[in-house]
Amino acid sequence: MSVKRDDELMFYTECWRELRSFLSEVVRDNTGEYPFAQDVLNLMRSIERKYEGC
Repeated sequence: MSVKRDDELMFYTECWRELRSFLSEVVRDNTGEYPFAQDVLNLMRSIERKYEGC
């Protein structure tokens, strides 16, 4: 794997983690501002489980 590819993977991994963290906070706060936050978070967790099994 090239250095550029490694850097891209690290960037996208960090973005994924930040999004997951944000969505977790939104769901925890339960303000109703983002009604589909739990659905997206569930989808992200499903994708993570799929790739952990590979």
